[in-house]
Order: sequence, then structure tokens, then C-alpha cells
Amino acid sequence: MNIRRYIGLIINAFVCLILVLFGNAMTPEPGRSSGNGNPAILLIIPLSLLFLVLVYQWIRVFKDLKMSLSTVSFVILALAGYIVAGYVYQLHRLEAYREVLAEAFELRYGEVDWAHIESITSGILSIHMNNQFFNLNTYFMMVAFSLLLCFMYKLIQGLMKRRQGTSVKN
Repeated sequence: MNIRRYIGLIINAFVCLILVLFGNAMTPEPGRSSGNGNPAILLIIPLSLLFLVLVYQWIRVFKDLKMSLSTVSFVILALAGYIVAGYVYQLHRLEAYREVLAEAFELRYGEVDWAHIESITSGILSIHMNNQFFNLNTYFMMVAFSLLLCFMYKLIQGLMKRRQGTSVKN
């Protein structure tokens, strides 16, 4: 058991969390104008690279773990289920956020412009969507997806070993 693997994994996960929370903090208050552009989109670059490193780190951590193919398959299904549930939850949070924006616009301007609210909450480029893409739910979905890829790798590796074992016997 190599402790450096775990320390590197924890540091990487923590840096990812900090970047996600930083992106969340870049969301303007409901009802406020946002200026031009969305600098939080640039966080996708380091997060993507750190995500790939995270997958590699999980693979190294679980390299020596012996699991049956059925157990690995169950873990994959559980992780996929968690990711789907997280996505559905995020859709629910988006609708709730649109309601918060509507209330803020009504307080500030006396009316709700649903076309405007829909336009600023549809797509990744809007700065108003930062809190929908960068939050604890999406962070844990990212970690779960990295684990999913790790266990898919283990499953494919196990299937290949099983296949090689049967071809040698024939």
C-alpha cells in the first residue's frame, strides 16, 4: 500500500473542489447584470486535466484490489445510477434557480421577463449558470464519473484476462 498514491489523490480531489467552488463563486447575484463574458468557463481546462489525472489515480489506487466481475459490474451500475440521479437533481435545481431569478427580477423591475430568464439560464456560456455547473452536486458527479471510468477499466481488464485464460486452455 503506497501512501503517496492516496495523498496525491486527496490533493487532486481537493484542488478540483477548490476550482469548482471558485467557479460557483463567480455567479452574479440573482437580478444583477453580469457584464460581458464568463471567465469561469476557463476553469473547464484545468478541471478536465485534473479529471484525467483523477481517473489515473483511481486506477492506481485500485490496481491491486481483487473484485469479481459481478461486483465490478454492480459498482459500475451503482455509480451510473448515482450520476443519473445527480443529473436529475441538477435539472430540478435549475428550475428552482429560475424561480429565484424570477422573484429577484420582479422585486427589482416590478415584472418577470421569462424570455430573459430563459436566455440567461440556457447554455454553458452564461455567467448566471455558473452555480448550476460548479457546485457540490456536480463535483461529486465528477468524482463518481472518474470512479466509473476506473471500474470500467477494471472490468475490461478482467474480461480480457478471463478471455486469455479460456483461449490458453483451448
